[in-house]
Amino acid sequence: MRIKITSDGRVLQGTAKQIVEAMQYVAFGQENRTLSEYIDWAADQARRMNEIDLPITGSTDEEKAKSLVQAMLEAGMAEKL
Repeated sequence: MRIKITSDGRVLQGTAKQIVEAMQYVAFGQENRTLSEYIDWAADQARRMNEIDLPITGSTDEEKAKSLVQAMLEAGMAEKL
């Protein structure tokens, strides 16, 4: 999968988990969170800062990452390339 983040134009590719790991890597101060914690934090940030609800489902990192990427696509925060 290949997506473009609409806010800054970054292009990320790989599995949903790899994409979210790349997002976490560039997120200031988030390096000590687990991937699952980062996903929850990112969804909370979208809700608090942009009033965008990103519903996250799943119990594994892979499921939650797929859910986050899909929610971002549906909310217009990212576009599939």
